[in-house]
Amino acid sequence: MKLGWLAGIGLACVTAGWRASAADTVAPAVPLVKNGGFETVDPADKDKPQFWDRLDGVGVQWTNAPADDKGRAGGKAIRMNTAISEKDFVAQCKKVGLEKWVFPDAAANAIAETYGLSYYSDSIPVVKGQKYKVTAMFRGPGGGAKIWVRGYGMFQGEMRRRYEAQFSCVGNPNAWTENSMEFTPSKMRDVSEMKVMLYAYYPAAVYWFDSVKIEPVGEPVTGPQKK
Repeated sequence: MKLGWLAGIGLACVTAGWRASAADTVAPAVPLVKNGGFETVDPADKDKPQFWDRLDGVGVQWTNAPADDKGRAGGKAIRMNTAISEKDFVAQCKKVGLEKWVFPDAAANAIAETYGLSYYSDSIPVVKGQKYKVTAMFRGPGGGAKIWVRGYGMFQGEMRRRYEAQFSCVGNPNAWTENSMEFTPSKMRDVSEMKVMLYAYYPAAVYWFDSVKIEPVGEPVTGPQKK
């Protein structure tokens, strides 16, 4: 009797411990920016990273990242070369069928001096009242690149851009630097989704982006939002 009773206590303790451990185990959060490290190829298009736009392959490239300051390889990243001429960029876009970047009267000078280069993520759902933080690793001339977050929502029966936040990247051409910004896209109440836009312009140079992520900051704020 006593042995059975003690065994019962031991079993109860083991069971309780197992339940506590199971309850304390939290599944990792699903990244809001899918494939923010650019390592996964799109199964439908081997020439681009999954969950990101198509790219021209000359001005904006998906390629091997330069090693960090300790010589460690960095996997894949996005490389932008704003020294390419506007004419060459438009010609390459025509070649690969990127018609949205084909604009008239392309100039012969570097695209750094005109439009710059940009690259978009797929759409990301927005939680109303939620503040977020966007973070990215950047390598290139400081002040010559930006990270944008653009919010979209229905307006007059169409999905339109209704919000944007951006900041200039602090950088170094020879080392990776972490850059971040907090933002609240639902300041405009009808914003239902957002995209990250990587952008490089002047001076004409090579710019790198990697490890892009968006994380929620705190809990969503309920009630009226500030404009």
